[in-house]
Amino acid sequence: HPIHLHGMWMELENGNGNYNPRKHTLLVQPAQRISALVTPRDKGRWAFHCHILYHMEMGMFRVVQVSDEDGGIYE
Repeated sequence: HPIHLHGMWMELENGNGNYNPRKHTLLVQPAQRISALVTPRDKGRWAFHCHILYHMEMGMFRVVQVSDEDGGIYE
């Protein structure tokens, strides 16, 4: 599954010390678990989904909300 997060980078934790490659899209095999660090910079609602259209239609699409401490997502 090519998993994509809009609006921010993901740093793939791969067990190689401080080398965590920055990615917009991560390749994830069926039933595989991965770990990625995300540091959002901009508030708002961002798409997080598999890039295979059929998979998005079957539910592999979510919205990630980045807000401030008060829950605001827009300035």
